[in-house]
Amino acid sequence: MQNKHAHSHKRTIEAMKEKSKNAARSRREKENAEFFELAKLLPLPHAITDQLDKASVIRLTTSYLKMRAIIPE
Repeated sequence: MQNKHAHSHKRTIEAMKEKSKNAARSRREKENAEFFELAKLLPLPHAITDQLDKASVIRLTTSYLKMRAIIPE
């Protein structure tokens, strides 16, 4: 009986791990889509923005917004 309970508990833990892994994957996919959209808004050629990592997108966006605050269009 105890072995059956342990097996059931193990399956529950494995299901929770899988659910957590899927949720993390979904979050990453959504984040990546948003970073891609943000990069497309930067005033740079797509050949450049397509190659940027997340930190570069944030850094360039921050710099661009600061520049726009100082020098409006």
